[in-house]
Amino acid sequence: MTDVFFGGIEGGASVSTVVLTNGNGDILAELKGEGTNPWILGIEPCLSRVNDLIKEALRKADLNNDIKLNGLGLSLSGCEDQTFCKTFENKLLECYPDLTDEVIVVSDTLAPIALACESGGAVIISGTGSNSLLINPDSSIKRCGGYGHLLGDEGSAYWIAYKSIKLCLDHLEDFNYVPNGYSIDRVWEAIKEHFNIDKVLDLLNVFYGEKKEKSEIAKLCKTISELAEDGDELSLWIFSEAGKELAKFIQSLYPGADKMLHKENGGLHVVCVGSVWKSWGLLKKGFMNQLDHHHNSQDTIVDEFTLLVLEKTVALGGVYLIAKKLHYNFPYDYEHNYRILFHYVHERQDQ
Repeated sequence: MTDVFFGGIEGGASVSTVVLTNGNGDILAELKGEGTNPWILGIEPCLSRVNDLIKEALRKADLNNDIKLNGLGLSLSGCEDQTFCKTFENKLLECYPDLTDEVIVVSDTLAPIALACESGGAVIISGTGSNSLLINPDSSIKRCGGYGHLLGDEGSAYWIAYKSIKLCLDHLEDFNYVPNGYSIDRVWEAIKEHFNIDKVLDLLNVFYGEKKEKSEIAKLCKTISELAEDGDELSLWIFSEAGKELAKFIQSLYPGADKMLHKENGGLHVVCVGSVWKSWGLLKKGFMNQLDHHHNSQDTIVDEFTLLVLEKTVALGGVYLIAKKLHYNFPYDYEHNYRILFHYVHERQDQ
């Protein structure tokens, strides 16, 4: 069906991706825009941005700007609460009645699973912030994280940046010392350069000034990853710690997974989303350490899982979700949507 049109948006705190398809699953347009988190922007500005993104995608696909989509799937960071999602759906249809016939709004954790796992699975997002979620074949959900930088965001780019800054700050003030006597020199230089500051007190403006921006702080993570790749010991240690935090998400979700998901080929399928996973080589040591040596009881031993990285935009997961809601016969192509990042099998000591 080439005259059926679906839209999907993945809305992060910093960046959004929009995709436009026809009923045959052909991608007609894909583009990136600014973030669409309703808690950061406010609902009305967020709706306006969604409308603009779809109109821009229609233009890019050389389609008439007035085309009304058959369905739109929005997977947005901050949309955890079902009542909130419903309100957002109704408000979109009310404010932009010519945008789409139907809409579904879900958390940014649901679209990645929809894209890679036919009968359920898990996702760990580690971008600017972090979040995780497991969805079972019966649609029951277990969640862990998603509480933002003040209450969570463990293992995320923000967390890595914050930890780097805090380690340097504490060391410079003789408040706490850096683990294993690692030098802070390269990390502290990188911090000063990133924020264009020259002394510790300038950090006040970075964190509390009028222009404080969570995503700007989080961008420091990329520089720390480059230092780690170059062998800086403190940077390597910070990434190893981040790996531990990401493994804790799996330890939290795993016991809640249906036996059917444990028995999948490769164990539980865990979709890894967000820029921090690009540094898997730096995260792996701490990640494995957490899984192999830090579990509270027999129950929390994680036996087997496979980390997947998406090959297609998460926004396409939004299209999958709205097509499913409309019971549309869409060509879901799960196995071409991801590649395997890592396969974990627990080696039991008692065997």
